[in-house]
Amino acid sequence: MRTAPAPLAQFASQFSPRFAPQFAPQFAPQFTPRFLALLFAGLLLAGLLLAQPARAAGNDDDSSSYSSSKAKPAGYYQAVKLVKAEEFAAALPLLAELAKKAPKDADIHNLLGFSWRKTGDLARAASHYETALTLDPKHKGALEYQGELFLMQGNRAAAEANLAKLKKICWLGCDALEDLQAALAKQ
Repeated sequence: MRTAPAPLAQFASQFSPRFAPQFAPQFAPQFTPRFLALLFAGLLLAGLLLAQPARAAGNDDDSSSYSSSKAKPAGYYQAVKLVKAEEFAAALPLLAELAKKAPKDADIHNLLGFSWRKTGDLARAASHYETALTLDPKHKGALEYQGELFLMQGNRAAAEANLAKLKKICWLGCDALEDLQAALAKQ
């Protein structure tokens, strides 16, 4: 009968004195440099895959970054394209129609707030940001854009409160957090 090396036998004997002499060295873990390199690469790859934002099925463009939920009414991605092209006046009627079809969609209300803010109607923007955050209190985009609205209104304390909420939500970091931090730094 082969016995385990002394340190391994001491470790095994803590659990069962009879187990230590029977512990075969061939069952000891082999932490070779190759094994450790492969383990590290696998963990790194898994971390990168988990950190990527989910994309809506069948949507090849980047408009899914405006969406926190999966199913969107017809016309949503067209509205996102208009907003990205900074065609806010054209996006507003489409977004208003979408809000009638899906009144509980925080993403649509966030885009409405963003578009109204960019066209200068801060009161309507505030209303839609509030609606978005009522529907989804952790909506990163709405927290960021509402924080920027607060800065436009001279309410730095409220913008910092939104930043604090984003820090709790994005503890690994996110674009909304970084963008609001940059906006606060400019003020």
